[in-house]
Amino acid sequence: MHYWYIEPRDPLIVRDGRPFGPDPGARARSIAFPTPSIIAGGVRNRAGLKGGVFDPGMISHVLQIEVRGPLLVVRHEDGKVEWLPPAPEDALLIGDEIVQLQPLQTTATTDLSNDPDLALIGPREAIFSKPNIHAPRFWYWKPFEEWLMNRNPLQGSYKVSDLGIAGLSSEWRTHVAIESDTQTARDGFLFQTSGLEFTSSNRSRLALVVGCSEAFAEFNGGLAPLGGERRLVAWRSGAPPFPTCPQELRNRIKRERACRVILLTPAYFSQGYRPTWILSTVAGVKPTLKAALVQRSQVISGWDLQSGKPKPTRRLAPSGSVYFLKLPEEVDDATINAWIDALWMQNISDDAQSRRDGFGLAALGCWDGNPVNMEVLS
Repeated sequence: MHYWYIEPRDPLIVRDGRPFGPDPGARARSIAFPTPSIIAGGVRNRAGLKGGVFDPGMISHVLQIEVRGPLLVVRHEDGKVEWLPPAPEDALLIGDEIVQLQPLQTTATTDLSNDPDLALIGPREAIFSKPNIHAPRFWYWKPFEEWLMNRNPLQGSYKVSDLGIAGLSSEWRTHVAIESDTQTARDGFLFQTSGLEFTSSNRSRLALVVGCSEAFAEFNGGLAPLGGERRLVAWRSGAPPFPTCPQELRNRIKRERACRVILLTPAYFSQGYRPTWILSTVAGVKPTLKAALVQRSQVISGWDLQSGKPKPTRRLAPSGSVYFLKLPEEVDDATINAWIDALWMQNISDDAQSRRDGFGLAALGCWDGNPVNMEVLS
């Protein structure tokens, strides 16, 4: 894989799909974070350049390029990079305390007729306080890795501000339409655009890291447009590869024959919240889904350059979603190792093109495979 930094020079506009026409008071709103398809479009545009212009004859070829990411990073002045994966949904912040949401052993039934055996997910003990509204949307890699390992000391060793950052802030700009003949402002024709700023509250330098399966033939880095209004971003090669799977985590998955799968980018599953590809036989392992923690779906569309028409609207399982899997006991450790390699920092969406487009980048976490007993108040 070839890894690139993408650093917006100006606030990056990644529109949410609401109509934005030549009407007074129109607003172009940006979503909270770029989707993989937006970044994949930028990657394939760079890969298809011939003579500085995109060659339409390259469309079929560039669609086969595999894209991974994007992941958010902090770029420090000393050259070091700090990863900022999305916050896992099974971490509930109550004040400064982190409560883990787990599959529960209860007698309650669900209305999931297609998955009646899925366990409910919640806190083990009763909670009477409200969640922290300032919970970070992106965690630093150190506490995130400890959370993947299910290390209990995490619950009290980090303040909320130490866990990560709230997310990318939005900058609103007000524009006015100009009369072509007089070059003056047109009365009443004001409109606004919002863009994502890639600096944190402490003025740290943020960037995106994306991996692609082949090098660009003509483009060696530099400024290029991306997103709405063709805002300029800097493409820089030499970004570090995504973090590797810790050996301790591998050993625990092999020992416990169970794990969590956490989405680092939104994933497309043909059955909505429920994956099918990773529940089939992958690298010799056919796991069983025991529980799923998925928030409201993220709806996306886009423009199909090859067919010249809008792409169908799709619902995605959002980043941060957590799936609890049980692995078969009869497979050997070498097969489990191969299965871990097939999922760790790989795209796990159901269809091959969605995986090539970057949807469903995944990390693995520990889970002992056993639902916990929920505290019952009398």
